Parts: sequence; structure tokens; C-alpha cells
Amino acid sequence: MKRFLALTFCLALLGASNPPVAVESATGDWSRLQSLNQNGYEHLDAKVMARLYQIAKNGQCSLSGYDRDGLHFEMSFAAQFDPSGSVRRIVIPKLNCPEAEGIIGGALLAMIEAGDYRPTGKSTHDGWYRGEFAFGFE
Repeated sequence: MKRFLALTFCLALLGASNPPVAVESATGDWSRLQSLNQNGYEHLDAKVMARLYQIAKNGQCSLSGYDRDGLHFEMSFAAQFDPSGSVRRIVIPKLNCPEAEGIIGGALLAMIEAGDYRPTGKSTHDGWYRGEFAFGFE
């Protein structure tokens, strides 16, 4: 029992040292930010693409790149990293569609944490970076 409580306490301390990542939507111009390295789309879940397609197809929201043949989605985003290279904030453009914004924000967080995107800084990763998120779903 004592070992269980000690483990729980240690996990709580670890969680406290890693604040949650803020994911938000906003208008802005982040074209002048340093680019993120994109290492692939290995961690982009097909369910994410399918759900965004369904949102557009059902007319719940207007997503750029949608036509009756599929969804060819592209957008840039900004991500802030701390000196250790951990992501702290992700900002995506306002899409006027809270469900799509939540899905995209969650997908980007998972992809960044899994290494699909990485900061390009040489000596430090601290700061803001611009990434490109794109996929095709037919």
C-alpha cells in the first residue's frame, strides 16, 4: 500500500512539472516564424481525416478544400516550444467551427508529441515556430 501511494505521489509530481499544452484558435500572421521540420504524418489518425470530411460533407461547417470528391485540407499553424523542446502552445487559424478546431488541435498535439513535427533551432528549441498541416481524404 505504501509503495502504491509513493508511486501515485511521484506521478502527481511529474504531472505538476509538465503543465498542460494550450491549444487555441486565433487570427494572426505567423508567416515570419521559423519553420518546423516535418518528419511525416505517421501519427495522423485516419479517423481525424474521415471526421473532418464528414463535418464538411454534412454542411456542419465550411472547410476549405472540400468538394464532393473529397477533402484536400491545408492550413498553417503556430507552436511554442520550451527550451527542452516540449510543446507548450499550439495556435490554429479560426475556422468558425469549434468541432473541427478541436479535432485539428488534438491531432496536431498528438503529432507534435509523437515527433511528426520538430523545432529547427540549432542550440535551443525555445520559441515560436510555424508548421504546415495538410492531407487529402477521398
